[in-house]
Amino acid sequence: MAEAKKKKTARGAVTASNKRETEMKKTRTRAKNHEEEPEKKTASKKRETVTSSRNAGGKKETVHAVEENPRNKRFFHQVTPYFLLVLALFSVICFLLIDVFPGVKDEYGVGLLGRYVRNFFCGVFGFGAFFVPMILAVLAFTWNRAVEKDCLLAKNLYALFSIVSLSTLMHVIYATVAQGSFETTVHLTFGQRIVSLYDAGVMLRGGGVIGGLLGELCRVGLGLTGSIIVTVSFTLIFCIFLLGFTPSYVVTSIRYRMKIASEKRAEAHALRREEKAAEIEAAKREKEERRLAEQKAQALKAAADEAERERLALEAEEKRAKRLALEEANRKAEEQVEETKPSLLELRASEPNEDTVQMAPVKAAEPQERPKAETEFLPTEQEGNYQSAKELGIEKELNANDEEFSLQEIFADNGKDKAVKKAPTANEPMASEMDVALLAQMKPISDVEEISEGVEDDIVEIPPELPVEENEAKYEFPPIELLAPDNSRKDEDNSKELRENAQKLMDTLSSFNVRIKDITYSRGPTITRYELKPDAGIRVRSIANLVDDIALSLATTGVRIEAPIPNKPAVGIEVPNQNPATVYLRSLIETEKFSAESSRLTACLGADVGGKPMYFNIAKMPHLLIAGATGMGKSVCINSIIVSLLYKATPDEVKLILIDPKKVEFNIYKDIPHLYCPIVSEPTKAAGALASAVAEMERRFELIEEVGVRDIYNYNAVTKDDPDREFMPQMVIIIDELADLMMTAADSVESSICRLAQKARAAGMHIIIGTQRPSVDVITGLIKANVPSRIAFTVASQVDSRTIIDIAGAEKLIGRGDMLFAPVGAAKPMRVQGAFVSEGEVEKIVEFIKANNCAAKYNDDFINRIEEEAAKCAAGKKGATAEGGSDGTATADGLDPKFRAAVEIAVESGKISTSLLQRKLEVGYGRAAKIIDQMEEMGYVSAPEGNKPRRILISKEDFMQMVVNNEIE
Repeated sequence: MAEAKKKKTARGAVTASNKRETEMKKTRTRAKNHEEEPEKKTASKKRETVTSSRNAGGKKETVHAVEENPRNKRFFHQVTPYFLLVLALFSVICFLLIDVFPGVKDEYGVGLLGRYVRNFFCGVFGFGAFFVPMILAVLAFTWNRAVEKDCLLAKNLYALFSIVSLSTLMHVIYATVAQGSFETTVHLTFGQRIVSLYDAGVMLRGGGVIGGLLGELCRVGLGLTGSIIVTVSFTLIFCIFLLGFTPSYVVTSIRYRMKIASEKRAEAHALRREEKAAEIEAAKREKEERRLAEQKAQALKAAADEAERERLALEAEEKRAKRLALEEANRKAEEQVEETKPSLLELRASEPNEDTVQMAPVKAAEPQERPKAETEFLPTEQEGNYQSAKELGIEKELNANDEEFSLQEIFADNGKDKAVKKAPTANEPMASEMDVALLAQMKPISDVEEISEGVEDDIVEIPPELPVEENEAKYEFPPIELLAPDNSRKDEDNSKELRENAQKLMDTLSSFNVRIKDITYSRGPTITRYELKPDAGIRVRSIANLVDDIALSLATTGVRIEAPIPNKPAVGIEVPNQNPATVYLRSLIETEKFSAESSRLTACLGADVGGKPMYFNIAKMPHLLIAGATGMGKSVCINSIIVSLLYKATPDEVKLILIDPKKVEFNIYKDIPHLYCPIVSEPTKAAGALASAVAEMERRFELIEEVGVRDIYNYNAVTKDDPDREFMPQMVIIIDELADLMMTAADSVESSICRLAQKARAAGMHIIIGTQRPSVDVITGLIKANVPSRIAFTVASQVDSRTIIDIAGAEKLIGRGDMLFAPVGAAKPMRVQGAFVSEGEVEKIVEFIKANNCAAKYNDDFINRIEEEAAKCAAGKKGATAEGGSDGTATADGLDPKFRAAVEIAVESGKISTSLLQRKLEVGYGRAAKIIDQMEEMGYVSAPEGNKPRRILISKEDFMQMVVNNEIE
């Protein structure tokens, strides 16, 4: 009978187990087949599964079924830590209000539940109950980590054993101190002993039930010393394992902290050493600058002293020459007097006078002193004379003047010789002799004075001769015949096409109840714009929404509706012509309007929808963005602009900086005299050229500031006649493909373009940017904000059109130079057919300019600055790659420099992913993925397991040990 019951029970258990497994399989199958059903149905089915298993089997099977539900497990593990924290906090309050502050009234206490909780913990663990809240808090904080590491049961056991060993230790100590307290319980039964220990624990005597039982066993078996050693050891061991610490972990952690601190100190020391070296270098540089400044000042002072010495020497030479001239004149005069003196004496000897007084000769000697004094004084008044008497021909004048002089005239002019006139008649011969002496001394000096004064005036009036520079060859503009003429037929009759399209438009609009009262047209080279005036009450939006129906009616593509036309009360419908015409660049350049434009930055654009030539002044743009798909006319437009500048401006008026990353677009303009530097084709040099342009802009602003004007035009006007001030030509920077530059040196290129676009207009510098990829990563928000004028050729989508000109429409252009031109200040873009110039025409123009004009004169300082800036950009890019790029292998063993930081993140967080490393380490996706691959090769993380996260195969202790042992740099 008993065996039958056992068999029946076993058979029922097997049946229940089979039913449970079958039901769980059905549940999994239904979950797979109905993954997209609402969450509520899924939850109800799981509840049904649990209920059926509970009805069919026993209690254990039911619990097992509930545990298999991941949602229930997740909820349990989420709630348990909070429950443990609340219990720990409540226990602390119970112990405080009951044991520490027993005088608190019951209505302010913890109530019966609090007393029961306190008595239970104290009765079971005695003094160890005070450590229960701390153990519960530790469990709460480590619960989720224990669940992830699948060591929850071990953690709970460590917590329980820690309390038990601690209670045992407390009981051993208390029983030893309070001798005889537990001796009376020896004769009690086991049940009575438990009750006695519980009551003693409630009264905080001993270790409670568990601590008391184990403590008595330890006292009997191990004695006091052995019991303390064993209980203390077990308490420490269980607490260490509960907290996740081990002795080796503690030692390793201490060594790890010491190593990290040592590395930080070494880094700080290295940083201080670098700062000190930088300070020393700065001091040396400052000292060198001061030395150079002093040398320069000394050189300037020496030059000034040398100039002063030369001036003094020149003045001394001039004085010497003047003195020699006067001495030569005096000598000539004395010789003349000596020649005339014997004749006078002979004349006097031949006609003697008896009444001659003997004292006359003595008196005649007195007047000779006064003219001599005057003769000596006169040369000091002629210091400005630069010529000698011999050079001025004084000899001839002296000989001529000797014949004109008479004694009466001389004495009549000189009132100082009255005493001589009163002499007796016999005194006349001596007077004549004295007069001859005066004649010899005074008259030549007067002549020399007059002549020297005239020569001095001539010297002042005639400036020194300056070296005459050879006039530079005048720039010879290329002839217009080098451009292809427009040979298209001008008298072609298109009236039939226009009438048919107008009628189709009227019929199509009327079929949609859109009434039109008037229709006109404007025919351009490639499109015709039909201008419709809707009837009253017709909404403009109703016409704009019919663009596809109109295109279907006209059997064409590229229909564009402009509603309304700016400054016109009409709606424009732009329809491509059946026979499009070409707008040749020659037809625009040879017009009188182009020749009459005073601005040297006037460029030809094309023709509008009415066939009117379109020009624009680059200086008023002041910067231009040209974008469009490949083959839609962007390069031809840029060539038209460059050729227009070659026909409009000389190399002294406009300079070009051409940046061509593709290396084939601007190669045709090599070595033309308008180039400011050679054509830049390398991406790093392109970034350096833009940075050098920024430096050139700043240099120009400094020169403009020195003069005190606002822009380059006023600067050139003010300094036009100042030879010490340089003439600054206008400068146009043309970039053919911005996308390639943004891929190689995005930061430096974008910052340089923005700085130029913000400030360069006043310095006479303008930017024209071209790109075939009008995406937001190429035409960034900063570039768009600082480049107000834009040209959009045909693009692929509305998104690209909005990126260029902020509105849709460029995606409906028909290509072949068809563009939307949005200059600065325009309300809406204008549709323009771009001018065409072939490569053959450009080659002819460039060859003519090279053959008939001087060679290109590059700015050496600008070229050297490009090399320096390019080196800086390359160094910055290399540093950026090492820090944030995908190639950061800088350690000796080929690992990434941030490998150790990545392993630490993985160990600390317990998971690893590329996105996590990107956020934490601030690296790119490729570099983060490479770091994870290196970690997998080293065996630190597991291989990828589909959608599951990688498992961390090393512990934190292992990681710290590897760091301490220098296994991870």
